Amino acid sequence: MNSIAQSSHIEFDVKRWRAKFSGEFHNVDGHTRMGRTEHFGPLRVQRPFYPEGLDCLHLYLLHPPGGLVGGDKLAITIHAQTRAHVLVTTPSAGKIYRNISGIKQGQHVDIKVADKAIVEYLPQENILFDQADGELITQVNIEGGGLYIGWEITCLGRLESNEKFESGGLYQSLCITKDSQPLFNDRLLLTAPSEIQVGVAGFQNKSVFGTFVISADVMTRDIESQLQEWQAKINETIAPACVAITQKPDVFIARFLGDKAEQARETFESLWAIVRPHIINKHACAPRIWRT
Repeated sequence: MNSIAQSSHIEFDVKRWRAKFSGEFHNVDGHTRMGRTEHFGPLRVQRPFYPEGLDCLHLYLLHPPGGLVGGDKLAITIHAQTRAHVLVTTPSAGKIYRNISGIKQGQHVDIKVADKAIVEYLPQENILFDQADGELITQVNIEGGGLYIGWEITCLGRLESNEKFESGGLYQSLCITKDSQPLFNDRLLLTAPSEIQVGVAGFQNKSVFGTFVISADVMTRDIESQLQEWQAKINETIAPACVAITQKPDVFIARFLGDKAEQARETFESLWAIVRPHIINKHACAPRIWRT
């Protein structure tokens, strides 16, 4: 009886593939080290990389299946302890495939940034195939002088394959708190076809959108004019796509709207190269995986 139940459980997991990664990061004498980790299912990390010195650990999140079908769930937890600095990215785009199961598919990311720690969460884009029913949820909790730098890029359909996102759904949420107080709360509930996709106050028939958030006052006097010049140049270069930047108390926000994921990544990467030296006194060091 027990073996039958166990076999049924395994079959259920195969049909609805759940995966989890949880990692803690500590600063030991100026060296950021990976501490306790847990994983379940097809979600792994490569060995830590230190391309810019021992104080900043680069980590690649690997999901070998490469995409999510109905019922698949990824759960990712990153916890940076005091003075640790970790940069997390992915080797390729995430894919949320057509859903025929009636059960949502998606990813939940939980990031904890302790006092004086830094987390840079810079994944490659997520692509929603037509008829997908996805959830993309990111929760960031910051303590004291902790710093979060992160972006999200989402593609509705595959424009280059002439596949539009004509039916399906997406719930996307990025919530950031600091010392348990709300700092940034961005939510999208989309059921295609939707006025959001075509409206002037929505995506204006564009298929790629992105948000880049930094939990700091970035637009200080010594960089404000540089950022304004960057914004004007980018908008002139990538038209008809567009980018906008906003500084709110303790949170800097950049938005991208266009039709090419590569443009979104390059835009955010160029912005990251400008602001990173000002806020953490380090030049941008792109993970090698972005170039392979």
